[in-house]
Amino acid sequence: MHPQLSNHSAHRKPYQRARTILIAALIAAPSWAGAGMPADKILDMGLAELRSALDSGAITSAELVGAYLKQIETYDRPADGIHAVLAINEKAMEQATAWDARRAQHGANQRNAPLAGIPFLAKDNFDVAGMPNTGGSLALNGSIPATNAFVVQKLLDQGAILLGKTNMSELAASYGWYGYSSVGGQTLNPFNPLRTADGSSSGSAAAVAAKFAPFALGTDTTGSIRSPASVTGTVGMRTTLGLVSRSGIIPMSLTADVAGAITRTVEDQAIVLDVIQGQDKSDAATEDVARPQESLTTGLGIESLAGKTIAVVDNFDGANHEVDDIKRRSVAAMEKAGARIVHVRLPQVYETLQPALLGPIGAAEFRPQFEAYLAGLPGGQPRDLREFMRRLDGYTDKGTRTINPGRYKGLVENLETGATNSPAYIRMLSVVIPSLRRELVELMAQGRYDALFFPTIGCSAPVVPGKTDPTFVCKSYAYAAAKIASATGFSEITVNGGRSASNIPVGVSFLGKAGDDAKILKIGAAFERIRRSERKH
Repeated sequence: MHPQLSNHSAHRKPYQRARTILIAALIAAPSWAGAGMPADKILDMGLAELRSALDSGAITSAELVGAYLKQIETYDRPADGIHAVLAINEKAMEQATAWDARRAQHGANQRNAPLAGIPFLAKDNFDVAGMPNTGGSLALNGSIPATNAFVVQKLLDQGAILLGKTNMSELAASYGWYGYSSVGGQTLNPFNPLRTADGSSSGSAAAVAAKFAPFALGTDTTGSIRSPASVTGTVGMRTTLGLVSRSGIIPMSLTADVAGAITRTVEDQAIVLDVIQGQDKSDAATEDVARPQESLTTGLGIESLAGKTIAVVDNFDGANHEVDDIKRRSVAAMEKAGARIVHVRLPQVYETLQPALLGPIGAAEFRPQFEAYLAGLPGGQPRDLREFMRRLDGYTDKGTRTINPGRYKGLVENLETGATNSPAYIRMLSVVIPSLRRELVELMAQGRYDALFFPTIGCSAPVVPGKTDPTFVCKSYAYAAAKIASATGFSEITVNGGRSASNIPVGVSFLGKAGDDAKILKIGAAFERIRRSERKH
């Protein structure tokens, strides 16, 4: 065990015991005992199947909640478990039972909202009324919001059941410790315990892959939905900036922050996005976005890659030969399916977006935006970054911090940064970002490209801190491609492209322009069908 992790166990054990008792009590509830449908069949169902089964009375919401809680107890709770789920909603079974009672009153086969009665998990930077929202930091372990994040409320209004909160990289920044937080410890990759689930929406991606919930909410600033989805074989989408509200979520950098979901299929992704997207007066970015005129699920089942022009981006090759090979096989499969393939190299500026643009913007924005969030917390919570750091400093043991030391160093540096009135910062927002958008739009228009294509990250999942894995190879910075959508606000979806020899899934991405969300979902669904067909043969 890494020396920095050892001190964390003292904080985690009381939480583990409490969670164990709570889960045991919930799954012992008589409301779903003796149910007829096998749990493994329930856990394998997609959202459309769950909707049909709930509406017909073939299963109950309490059965669903019970099956997922049992899965969490079995595979997440043990000392050698995945540690994706940070906290359980103690009212989940009660809410599911109440939904079942309402359904029974109205009779079987009544048309319900798409996610009514279906459980989900939320990353622990989403406000949930009555549950701590820590952002993975012990300094906020007593912060209990009175209201829900906009996206959470939309799901609850439809009748979805919140199962609980998921672990994450502390305050959504990994600094090399992907999926580690001082509250939840280290989230492991369900496919290989030597590897992480990347970050920062690590717990959400690992939970969906391990079938702890049919979908989970996450956030993405510079890759934090897409990267974890890529290494867990799930589907993650960074939607057009402003399509989904960020209000009620601990911010990182609102120039790039988006909220979204991690699902097991593209269809499930579209179903969730239909529900959570929408205008929010508390988030100005949502006001002027062109919204889909029909359901994002429309046409997913019949879309083909035949006749599509896919621009394969070659700037980011060479970090890992297995990832490069999966890229080549994916391109060959698309070409066989009738897609027109064009290889391109983007201008060099797109290779250095993190150090040249997103990093400086994040350094300028984090402190003032984080402090604006802190200022709205209930009494007794830190009101600014200095007070937050003083609380964090209280969690020490002989000088060893429970926080990721890189993350701590970053917070110390943030104490001296945070100016959003500098000429350099203003130029980045008013000149550089619009220029990048125009250049990419023009490139895609000139080539008539339906999407850009590339591996989501250049290497497989990172090794857990303190562990070794000789199969891990990463020859260069693996995340450069992910920064394109973050810098431009464009849409990008990651779907599974295959697995490495160490059993780690490798995701591939399709990137479109702002407003191309429906189009990118359809292309992702078509590619997903190609992959399924390949596996069958």
